[in-house]
Amino acid sequence: MPLVKEKDLLAFAEEKHFAVPGFFAFNLDFIKPIIEVAEEEQSPVVICQGPEFINSFGANVFTEACKTAAHFAKVPVALSVDHTFVTDEATIPWLIRIMTLGWSSFMVDASLLPYEENKALSRKLADICKAAGVSSVAALGEVRRFFPQAMKYSGPYQDDFIVPPEIMTDPAQAKEFVEYTGVDTLAISIGQYVRSLWDGELPPFKKYARLDFERLENIRRETSVHLVLHGATHVREEDLSQASLSGISMIKVASEQALIWSKEIREFVTKHTDVMFPEDIQKPALAAVKESMRNYIRLFHANGQIK
Repeated sequence: MPLVKEKDLLAFAEEKHFAVPGFFAFNLDFIKPIIEVAEEEQSPVVICQGPEFINSFGANVFTEACKTAAHFAKVPVALSVDHTFVTDEATIPWLIRIMTLGWSSFMVDASLLPYEENKALSRKLADICKAAGVSSVAALGEVRRFFPQAMKYSGPYQDDFIVPPEIMTDPAQAKEFVEYTGVDTLAISIGQYVRSLWDGELPPFKKYARLDFERLENIRRETSVHLVLHGATHVREEDLSQASLSGISMIKVASEQALIWSKEIREFVTKHTDVMFPEDIQKPALAAVKESMRNYIRLFHANGQIK
């Protein structure tokens, strides 16, 4: 079916009380299992990737592959450009270049910058996206993670996976932020925790982090925009399930599936030294990734939503 806009999928999710899964295509081969599992589970899906990867894959080729897959899919598919690894003055010009290719949603994550800078940069993107007829996504509140701009912590991650309340999204500030910037979607911090890429943990992951549902309820009450959750690797499954029923319209899953893929590849090539074709080498890894995606689709109550 035709490529759809992310904001339309999120509005549908809010109406039906589930969260759309946002899965990352870490190479061209990931596109097929993303579409397959979405079709098998009768779930809408958003294919996500950041500008650095889109560029390294070959922006035109990768984008056209995603668009073609969406066109022939039996379920609604949207394409979302995730945040850059580092947010600075080069971020928005980079997003504008990709905007010409046909993606329908663009994120700037200035949550690690001072609040006023975050507001200004997010509003700039929102204005550009409105003029271009695409969706804008911003972030408020810190999600602990691995990429370069986030490597500013004074100590190691806590084994209890508890996120300090002072770095989570403040509901009153979220109201002001949304009204000032005019963004379509807000990525919030309510206790999710990303750690695996720091310490080398391999799946299956310990899922210790707990979400602050009172904070989510207050953010939902104060804002009318779509709410997105980034960072699901260490969040307990029951919390992800509840979040999808409590006002979160989309949940992105990335690092866990990259780690599953890499673990399976290493094990396969070690055991099967006689196999040389990339397709054969990748089959078990992509199958494992697909089943991880299936689990998340069901956790988010997205299965069976497309009849």
